[in-house]
Order: sequence, then C-alpha cells, then structure tokens
Amino acid sequence: MVEDSRRGEAVSKEGSWLWRWGQKSWLFLGIVGAVVIFGMAYSKAHQIIIPLVIAVIVGILLEPPVDFMTRHHVPRWLATLVMMVLIVMVVAGLVTVIVYGISTQASAIGAQVERGVDKVKSWLDNMEVSGGFAEWAREQVEKAWPSVTNGIASELAGGVHGLTSFLVGAFIGFFILMFILADDGSIKRFVAGHLGVPKKTGDMIMNEVYTSIRGYFRGTTIIAIVDTILITVVCLILRVPLVGAIALVSFITCFIPSFGGYIGGGFAVIIALASRGLTAGLIMLALAIFIHTVMQNPVQAIAYGRTLQLHPLLALLVTLVGAVFGGIFGAILAVPVTAVVIKVSGELKRARE
Repeated sequence: MVEDSRRGEAVSKEGSWLWRWGQKSWLFLGIVGAVVIFGMAYSKAHQIIIPLVIAVIVGILLEPPVDFMTRHHVPRWLATLVMMVLIVMVVAGLVTVIVYGISTQASAIGAQVERGVDKVKSWLDNMEVSGGFAEWAREQVEKAWPSVTNGIASELAGGVHGLTSFLVGAFIGFFILMFILADDGSIKRFVAGHLGVPKKTGDMIMNEVYTSIRGYFRGTTIIAIVDTILITVVCLILRVPLVGAIALVSFITCFIPSFGGYIGGGFAVIIALASRGLTAGLIMLALAIFIHTVMQNPVQAIAYGRTLQLHPLLALLVTLVGAVFGGIFGAILAVPVTAVVIKVSGELKRARE
C-alpha cells in the first residue's frame, strides 16, 4: 500500500510537471500565433494603422488649443478648421524646407560625408589599424548617396507606388485628425466607459493617458530644441559648413528614442571632420557625446518628469521594432504607444483588484 501510494504521488507530480509545461507550450504557441496574425494584419492594413495612430496622438496634442478657442466663444467647427489650416501650412512648410534643403545641398553633404569617411580610413591606416570597416563604410556611402543627391522629390516622383501610399496615408490621417479635433469629448468618454471599470476610474485613466502623452512629446521637443541649439552653437564656433542641414538632422533624430540623438551627432562629427580636420572632428565628437549623455539626463528629468518612462533596454527594443514596421514614424511612436499600453494595463489591473 505504501509503495502504491508513493508511486501514485510520483505519477501525480510527473503529471503536474507535464501539465505545467503543456500550458507553457500552448501559451508560447499562442503568442507566436498572435505575433504572426498581427504581422499579417499589419502588412494588409498598415496604411490605415500608422495614420490612425499618428492622428490620435496629434489630436491629443492639439486638443488644448482647440478647447481654448472653444472656451473663448469660438464655435468648435471653426476652431477645428483654423487648427487644420495651421497644420496644413506647417506641414507644407516643413516638407518644402526639408525637400528643398536636401535637394540643393545633397551633393555638398554627400561630398562632405565621403570625405569624412576617407579621412577616418586614412587616420586608421596611419595608426596601423585595420581599415576594413572604414573602407566598407566608404563603399556603402558611395553606393547609397546617389539616391539622395537626386533629391527626395524626384525619388517620390519616380516611385508612383510610394507617392500614392504616402498620399493615401496623409489623406486618411488628415480626416481622422479632423474628426478627433471636432469631437467634443464623446470619443474620450466612450473609450473610458468601455474599459471594464467604473466610469469615474475610466475617466481618470484617460486623463492620465492624455496628460502623459502631452508631457512626453513636450519633453521630447524641449530636449530636441536644447540639443539642436547646442550642436548648432558648436558648429558655428568651429566654423563647420552646412549648419542648417546639421541642425535639421539633429532636431528630427532627437525624436527617435534611445539612439536618435547619436545619429544626428554622428552626422555633425563626420561633416566637421571632413571640412575642418581631425581636431575639429574630435572636438565635435567629444561635445556630441557630452550633450547626448551628461547634459541630456538632467534635461530629461526636468522635461519628462514622471511621464511615460520605460526601461532603456525596452525602449531600445520597441524603437527598433517600430522602425522595422513603420519606418521613422514607427521609431518615433513606438515608445509612447508602448508606454501608454503598459500604463493603461497597470491602471486597469489596480482598478479591478
């Protein structure tokens, strides 16, 4: 009897072990299946998903000015119309500046970049360090840069499919944004009422999400402005050419979390190295590292406060995934979207306990 009892306990433990691993296996297969389904759905609907996410975030950011005009006796539809006209003007101006700037300076920028890479290779050769990587980098620049020297406008014109996709996405995002700004809060109340928690708790969660998103992008903009000003001042002191292009690249890349600032800093270092020599390049490198590490930490603490903060490794991973699926827009939006999902999930879990 004792042996039978022990044998039964062993079978029970073995069964429990198999049961646990069986559950984990099915959970893993479920996650893999969900990822595959999401990838397939995204590949079919990315022209709607990306404009939708962008429109929602931009709508959250621009809702306060519309509310301000509404509080001062401006009809909601008129306030929305004014804001949409301003958005079109700003976007058109930015696109014009970027396209014109790159189109007119692409040859000069390309020459400076190639010269900078050649100087790095020569410097490594003089130090008897293997220049294989620098040679590879120089070859890649020579292959890739002709597509830039033709200008973004000509590239879009030559790629009808890419231009059509961009226009379709912009059209969808424009009208989604218009409806979000024209809404008097019913969308927000609808979402808050369908979170599976009491209405008061749902309203509180939505308010926290709105506040966090606004705080994140306000903080990112402050950091981008500070970094761009510092990089520009250093370029002017060192008399580095193409200051406008460097400032533009630095500002835009600062919106890419984790490594975006280093892309802009690296671009400035290469231009400084090519145009002003090794000493200027090393000075720019040291100051770029200082700006994007030592100085950025206190600026982030002031700019972000307690809004939408993720572990640096998680932020890096979701940024890379966002870049793979959504390009530069995916890289910019991946961190705030992930942080919002985590924040809402945590708030819902606490509300249901």
